[in-house]
Amino acid sequence: MKKNLLLTIAAIFIASLPAFSQFTFTAAPGLNLNSAYFGYKMGKIVPYVGIQYCGISGSYKNLVNYTGSSPDESNEVKFTGRVIMPSIGLKYFAIEKNKIKGYVNATLAKPFLSAKLTENGSEVTEVSDEVKKVSLWGGSLGVGAEYFFDDNFSVGGEFGIHAVAGKYSRTDFYSNYNGNGDANVTNEVKAMLMPTYTKISVNFYF
Repeated sequence: MKKNLLLTIAAIFIASLPAFSQFTFTAAPGLNLNSAYFGYKMGKIVPYVGIQYCGISGSYKNLVNYTGSSPDESNEVKFTGRVIMPSIGLKYFAIEKNKIKGYVNATLAKPFLSAKLTENGSEVTEVSDEVKKVSLWGGSLGVGAEYFFDDNFSVGGEFGIHAVAGKYSRTDFYSNYNGNGDANVTNEVKAMLMPTYTKISVNFYF
């Protein structure tokens, strides 16, 4: 009996979600990586997922043209790097007054790094291997407000703080380390960056 009651309540809840819920899309250029979020508004709560991306690439070429009989020389180095950062978050509208709604916003993110260095067409694998040893986690906590022009569109502003924690770990084998015999030596570096941020968002509720 109790199991059937719980199943019935769950079914009613799931069936009633579309009646008071909305899909939401947010585009937010700010003083950090530009971002886009997709969420689902359920009353005052908006759980969402998002993604941010940043890429960098460059090259260096050295050409030597001899005026004599010596053959010309060339050397080219290319570099590419990428950061892909998926995130999950929760926005809670704590204050509502006329067309203005104030909220608190929390996000958890996991950046993924990749890098590639090639010299004259051959990859320098040490670069990509070292980047794989870097582990990053990020999060943010902010407060903001949205002005609703109607039920489906709003613009907002937000201020908060980011936190990015990183760790790099490397283990190397040394024979007769410090004269005490063979050893595996691990070096580990940890760091945290906590800048504040501001952003303006455009929000669509479907």
